[in-house]
Amino acid sequence: MPSTSKKKTTKSKTSTGALQASWTATPISTPQEYINSVAISQNGSTVVAGTFYFPYAAGAKHSNADVSPITVGTFAWNAAGKSLWQDKFPATEGVYWVAVSRDGTWAAAAGLSAPGQGFVYIYNVASGARVSTYNTKVRVNMVAFSSDGSYLVAGADETYLFSRSGSTWGAPQKLPCAAGDSVVAVAMSASGQWIVAGTFLGAVILVKNNAGGFGTPVSWQLKDTTIHWVAMSANGSTFAAAASGSSVYCFQTASFGSTKGPAWTAPLTGCKSCRTVAVCDDGSMVSAGGNVGTAGKIFLFSNLGTSGKQVWAKPTKRNPNSTSLDTAGKYVTVADGYPDQTPGDFYLFGAAGNTLGSLQTSNMSWPMQISADGTAIAAGSDNSSVYYFVVK
Repeated sequence: MPSTSKKKTTKSKTSTGALQASWTATPISTPQEYINSVAISQNGSTVVAGTFYFPYAAGAKHSNADVSPITVGTFAWNAAGKSLWQDKFPATEGVYWVAVSRDGTWAAAAGLSAPGQGFVYIYNVASGARVSTYNTKVRVNMVAFSSDGSYLVAGADETYLFSRSGSTWGAPQKLPCAAGDSVVAVAMSASGQWIVAGTFLGAVILVKNNAGGFGTPVSWQLKDTTIHWVAMSANGSTFAAAASGSSVYCFQTASFGSTKGPAWTAPLTGCKSCRTVAVCDDGSMVSAGGNVGTAGKIFLFSNLGTSGKQVWAKPTKRNPNSTSLDTAGKYVTVADGYPDQTPGDFYLFGAAGNTLGSLQTSNMSWPMQISADGTAIAAGSDNSSVYYFVVK
């Protein structure tokens, strides 16, 4: 069960440029566990992260023969780096994704606890209590909250929609995938009214949340590709998808039902695969990252409705794994790194493309999320550590 952690945080002394972590924390380091996902509340006052491990060696498969249960967990800190609570539990892989509501009142962790058993855990942030546990047949790949934590969407073998009444979470509604498909990424508008999902076999699915029930889904299908990431503006007007090809796709919610396709598509020049995407709150700006050999690029686009104008593109040293935007699109974050056991980086750019700072880590880094108000950043690395940056 959740408990108060006495794990100390430390000040970071390694930085490049202006990016300096105000604190770091290593919740579990033996055996080495990855920080695969982080989440940060709207004002930066709450950070949530989970630990995950899988030996991605040649020939390794997700089976009992490859991994034995280890101790993993979900962890929460305040803006000063003080541990608020922790929930440690045994799992063969652990926490693949976390989420926190914008108001910082609810948190969720999702992943794989054993072969053939995925999970979604929901937490009351104030108490640290795990108030809901739900198991799926496969790993849960992504979770996302509405702003006030009234709704939680999860992507796995199906799309799952959890609803809250007061402090009680009910069993989820389920939206099945096409035969042989599964959900890789999900996103939700701040109100919880709109949900978008991206699938392994290349479908982008928009569905309305009718007071906790799914409306009729509308989908668009890409051939011979995988959707790696989806993002939705807080106001629900715009959503975007990162796919295996070298383009980013942007959609308008109002017209998607009739067009069943993107409002515009933009090439990530020089890239072989788009890996990550973000949309600011009003849908006016879209960031996307793609692979360029062993390096990468991060792009910022202005959403003009029926077209996207590239504002700038910047190189990254390694393959980009995540990007995020604040409410106004004033800042762009990027985390990069690949393969495992090689360094990674965190980057912060301004809206004009100016580099505000970077930090190299000792292992590849996956998550980096800026708070909606643009005052703080949470990030994580496969070196087992969580980083917190104050944006000045």
